[in-house]
Amino acid sequence: MAPAAVVALAVDNKRAHPRVGGPFDGWRLGLLDTPVSIFDLSIGGCFVNATLPQQPGQEIKLKIDVPDEGWIRVKALTLNLHRELGFAVRFVEISEVDSRRLDRAIRRLTGDLDAL
Repeated sequence: MAPAAVVALAVDNKRAHPRVGGPFDGWRLGLLDTPVSIFDLSIGGCFVNATLPQQPGQEIKLKIDVPDEGWIRVKALTLNLHRELGFAVRFVEISEVDSRRLDRAIRRLTGDLDAL
């Protein structure tokens, strides 16, 4: 598991959910599973640092190693493309169990322990 040493809470008012900076280990699942690094992780999406570009509007599957919670799986829709850096995604499908695990990890990493 990647160290979660860099933890950042976004203060951008356009963001609907608290985010943690990362990096987190991940995999883009498909015909050929590809390792990726995950940044700006929230309950609603993340940034995928990947060498292969992805056009906006594509549905992809990710597996993310969430600190102290283990691996979760999400279905995501690609959003912004950042050339040579990766792309942003919005989670469109996540199991209830994985959603709770992700929420718990984000609260713990952002220091929002009152809500646990």
